[in-house]
Amino acid sequence: MHEHTAHVYALDVITGKTIAPKYVRKACERYLTDLDTGEERGLEFKPNVASAYIQFFSKAIRHTVGEWDGQPFDPLPWQQFILWNLYGWFREDGTRRFNYAYITVARKNGKTTLMSGCALAALVFDQEKSAEVYFAATKKDQAKIGFDEAQRMATAGGPLRRHLKAGKHDIKAPKLNARCTYLSSDRDTLDGLNVHFAGIDEYHAHPTDGVANVLRSGMQARRNPLHLTITTAGFNKESPCYELQKTCKEILDGVKHDDAQFAVIYELDEGDDWTDSSTWIKANPSLGVALRPQLLESQLQQALNLGGSREVEFKTKHLNKWVTASKTWIQDEIWTKNQREIDLSGRICWGGLDLASVSDMTALVMVYPEDDGYHVRGHYWLPSDTVEQVLQRDPGHIYRNFLELPNVHITDGNVTDYSSIRRMVSGIMNTPEGQQVDENSIMHNFQVQRIAFDRYNSTQIAIDLTDDGVPLVPFGQGFVSMSSPTKQLEVLTRTGKIWHDGDPVLRWALGNVELKLDPAGNIKADKQKSGGKIDPIVAMIMGIGEHMKTPQETEQNFDIISLS
Repeated sequence: MHEHTAHVYALDVITGKTIAPKYVRKACERYLTDLDTGEERGLEFKPNVASAYIQFFSKAIRHTVGEWDGQPFDPLPWQQFILWNLYGWFREDGTRRFNYAYITVARKNGKTTLMSGCALAALVFDQEKSAEVYFAATKKDQAKIGFDEAQRMATAGGPLRRHLKAGKHDIKAPKLNARCTYLSSDRDTLDGLNVHFAGIDEYHAHPTDGVANVLRSGMQARRNPLHLTITTAGFNKESPCYELQKTCKEILDGVKHDDAQFAVIYELDEGDDWTDSSTWIKANPSLGVALRPQLLESQLQQALNLGGSREVEFKTKHLNKWVTASKTWIQDEIWTKNQREIDLSGRICWGGLDLASVSDMTALVMVYPEDDGYHVRGHYWLPSDTVEQVLQRDPGHIYRNFLELPNVHITDGNVTDYSSIRRMVSGIMNTPEGQQVDENSIMHNFQVQRIAFDRYNSTQIAIDLTDDGVPLVPFGQGFVSMSSPTKQLEVLTRTGKIWHDGDPVLRWALGNVELKLDPAGNIKADKQKSGGKIDPIVAMIMGIGEHMKTPQETEQNFDIISLS
C-alpha cells in the first residue's frame, strides 16, 4: 500500500513535494489520520480492493475524444487518490464507507471522464444485481454530457464491449440486469428510483437541491450506493452547491463529522495571486499533462485585456474560485477615451428602446455600425415631476446636470409623455390643426433598419410607432437574448471600438451597471442590483443585439468578435 501512487500522492501533498491547495492537503491529512485511527470508529482500508478499481479504469476504460482518443485511461495521481479513497474504505459490516463524494476542480481537468468511468464501474465492476446508474442534472442536455461520454467508453473497444450493450438512451449490463441512463428535473417524474450510483456534473448550475435530494432518497435500499458530485465553481453563493462546499470544508476542518462524505477541493487558496501561473496547479491538478499551460495563459491574457466578465469567468472556470460579478463592469477611463464626434446624418442604424414604467426614464439608443465597431447616440425622456421629486430629496443628484442637455427631454407631468417619444422617433405629432410630421425625427434623418424594444412596458406607444412605419421588433430581456450583445459591448468598449459623443447620460448609466450571471456564464445587466438607472445601457445592448441578428444584411455589418 505504501508504494501505491495514491498513497504516495497523499504523502507528497502533505510534505509539499506536490503543490496542492489547503483543502486537498486537508483531504490527504484526513486519509492518513484515518489509516492510523479509523479502526477505532469501525473503519478499515482495503488496498487490494482500491487497487483493483484503479486497474479497472486503466485496463477497461479508454479515452474517447481529442488527442487521447482510443488510449487507455490511466488515472493521474490526483485521480487515483480519489478512487483509492472511494473504493478502498469499508465499515465493520463490510459496506463501503463513502456513499457521498464532492469533488471540485477547474475546467478541462478530466472531471467528466472520471465521473463517467465511475458510472461504468458501478454498472459492471461492482457486480451489483439490477443496479440503477444515473447521470442527473436540472436539464436533459446537461445530464447527457456524462452519459454520452460513458456511452462512448462502452463502445470504444476492450473488455467493456463484452459486458455492456449501449443503446441510444441507456447502457445495459445484461448479465447483471443493470442499467445506466440520464435524467433531469424537467422530466415528468423522478419517483420510484432505486439508485446504486448517481453522478451529478456541474452541480453549481442547480438552482435548488431538488434533484440531489431525490437521488439521495432513492439510495436507501442499496448496500453500497454512491452519490458522486463533480463540479467547477459557480457564480451564485446562495446555491445548494456552494452550501455543500461549505459543509465539506467544515468536515475537512474537523468542525463537522461525517464518515460517509468524501471531499476534495482543488482551488486557489485565499491570498493567492490569480495572475501568477505558479498557483494555477492548485485548481488544475492535470496541468502539464491533460491540460496545456498555454491554454490558461491565453485565457489569462484575455482576462487581463478585457477585464469585467472575462476576468470573472477566468477566475471561476479556470481557477475554480466562487466569484460574483465585478462591481465595476467597464471602468470610466475606458469609456471616456472612446469619445469621437462625427456627423451621422443619413447613416444606416439600429436601435434599442427601453420604455419606462409610467414615471421612470425612457431611453432610446441608436447604434451606427462602422467597420468593426459602433457609433452610439442616445435620446432620453423624464417626466418633470419625477425630476423635481428626485432633486428635492437630493439637490446634488446628477439629474440636475441633465436638465440642459439637448438629448434629454423633460416632459410635463408625472408620467412618461409618449407623444414626445413618438415625435422624436417617427416624426408624427398630433396638433390642434391635425396630425403633422416633424422632419427632424430619427426616421426622416437616418436609415433605420429595426428598433428593438422590451414588450413589457410597450403599451400604446409600440402600436403607434408601428402604425407610423417604425420597424419595431420585440427583444427578450433574459440571458438568451441579452448575453451575446452584452459581451459584445464589453469587448468592443475595451478595445476602443464603441464611439460616442461624450454623452453624460450613457457615462453615468454605465457606471451604475452590475452584471448578473447564470450558471452557464451568460451575463446581462441586472436592473435589480445595479445602483441607479441603467436603462440607457440596456437600450444600447438591445440595439447592438438587434444588429447582431443580421450578419449579412448590409455592407455596414461586421463579423462578431469571438467570445469563446
